[in-house]
Amino acid sequence: MNLAIIYELRANDVSEEHIDLIMSRVKNRFTEENIDKELVKLGYSKIFTVDYDEFDNYDFDDDYGSHGHKGNNEEID
Repeated sequence: MNLAIIYELRANDVSEEHIDLIMSRVKNRFTEENIDKELVKLGYSKIFTVDYDEFDNYDFDDDYGSHGHKGNNEEID
């Protein structure tokens, strides 16, 4: 088993029972995409992949950084 994957699943509050189930289901097709598919089947959000098609509206703040907040350039002793 990949300990980094298990660590991430635990860090995202996936139950130990579900971690065991997911790992057994993907053992022969172990990819991040397949793990996320199993997570979604169990009612969790994806952890390892991003579906960019879900983001249909990129609401960027074009004025970011121009709100008059400038860094302090004073030297620190």
